[in-house]
Amino acid sequence: MKFILTAIALGAATAGHAAGGACGADQTVTMRVSKLSASGTPAGFLDAVKDHKAWYASHGLKDDSLTTVPALTAVKGGLKSSVTEYVTFHVYGSTEQPKHDAAWDAYVAKYKANATIVGETRFCLPKGTAIGR
Repeated sequence: MKFILTAIALGAATAGHAAGGACGADQTVTMRVSKLSASGTPAGFLDAVKDHKAWYASHGLKDDSLTTVPALTAVKGGLKSSVTEYVTFHVYGSTEQPKHDAAWDAYVAKYKANATIVGETRFCLPKGTAIGR
């Protein structure tokens, strides 16, 4: 079931972005919260992020950016970085979306092997606003 939900979420993100135009002159951003699976590792998840970035760059979408950080969790007296949850911001530089290929399938498989998307939000960010740059 997790596999199906992850596939639907990734497909919806791509289809929703490909429709484009919702943000006008602003930047479209997708924010995902991912939780490591029982067999997932931080290294495996971050390797999927690395491959995800490389896929966009290799397909001519050099203005897209992905920033991934550990989520913060509440602890007595403050906050600490989670060892099981990550937040990823994907800032789209274009409404273009190349066709999926074997490299796309490979990085999606790495995500699925390591984590599940537990939350996703899309929003418009004023052009020129940086996230993690």
